[in-house]
Amino acid sequence: MSRKHETDYAAELENNYARWDKVFTEGGSDPFWADGVSLSLIRSQILYCKEQLAKQENSLFGLPEIYYREIPPEVDSDYMARPDEIRENARKAMEIIDADENLTFVREQFPSLSEQQRKQWCIPAIINYAENLRRAIAADDLIIMRRYEHPDSYLESFESAAIKIRNPESTRRINDNLTVCDPEDDEDIEDDFDEESSQTEQENPDGISESSSEPEEDFQLRLF
Repeated sequence: MSRKHETDYAAELENNYARWDKVFTEGGSDPFWADGVSLSLIRSQILYCKEQLAKQENSLFGLPEIYYREIPPEVDSDYMARPDEIRENARKAMEIIDADENLTFVREQFPSLSEQQRKQWCIPAIINYAENLRRAIAADDLIIMRRYEHPDSYLESFESAAIKIRNPESTRRINDNLTVCDPEDDEDIEDDFDEESSQTEQENPDGISESSSEPEEDFQLRLF
């Protein structure tokens, strides 16, 4: 009979301290939660590991050195690491997105697309990627701005939409009824997509799901 696996709480404690240090200085990558929320969860795990180690104390060897490390301080739930860097990266991403020829083409072609094409190709959501970032910058929403620090995936979605619009028959042959949209944006889009109207007429900017139960530090936003 195999022995029941026992958790190595000393190793877990080492790992959690390293995680806390990394999130505090570099930030996490969760698309919905601030770093302060992640830090609070990690701190709770540190306290739990310390508690378990104290219960399992071996009178011969005593507690491991990591046990005596100071407990990390409580951090405001809205805390975000490297805020100025996030703001600067978001500004640069906005410039790149605004200059993207594929996005410009998609916006221009939107009024001529059928309702079925708009939904099937997720055109409203794709256009709103740009508008979400614009609103996040205006509102200084660091959580949303952090999603755009590396805009390559968004640029790929603009290119993919432009290809579908230019060659609709190719996508129809693949699956005429398949619709795959990013949950971040599912709202309707007005027919006029000039920059001024897009900044003022769109609502429901961030599409954050209230059902998200806890942060995932290594979550990567999937567009398709």
